[in-house]
Amino acid sequence: MAKTPGDIFWDEIEKHSKKNQIDDPFGIGKVVSEDPLIIEIEGLYLYRNNLYINPHLLAWDEQVHASTTVVDLHSHEVLLIHHYSKLKLGTHVACYGIDYNETGKTYQKYVVLEVIE
Repeated sequence: MAKTPGDIFWDEIEKHSKKNQIDDPFGIGKVVSEDPLIIEIEGLYLYRNNLYINPHLLAWDEQVHASTTVVDLHSHEVLLIHHYSKLKLGTHVACYGIDYNETGKTYQKYVVLEVIE
């Protein structure tokens, strides 16, 4: 027997109410180790393999081509700028959970969005 529009409506309501029971995916984490990188969120310790990290929060090199001002026929060229990691011990980070585990009722993977103060 085909479902009535009312049955379909209530099935959708039930499906969405179950989704609303899932924990809020946003969380504030704290860097508890730099090497290896470990971020703790509400007692859950996450290692690098469970994190998707904005690459500009990590150490990275930027290739540039610039010359300094010439003074007395002396000049320098800048070819590379090194940016240090912003994920220092004790810093707090905004995170978004993306891999929800129904059994454990927690997110297992997080996206690290930004360092917050």
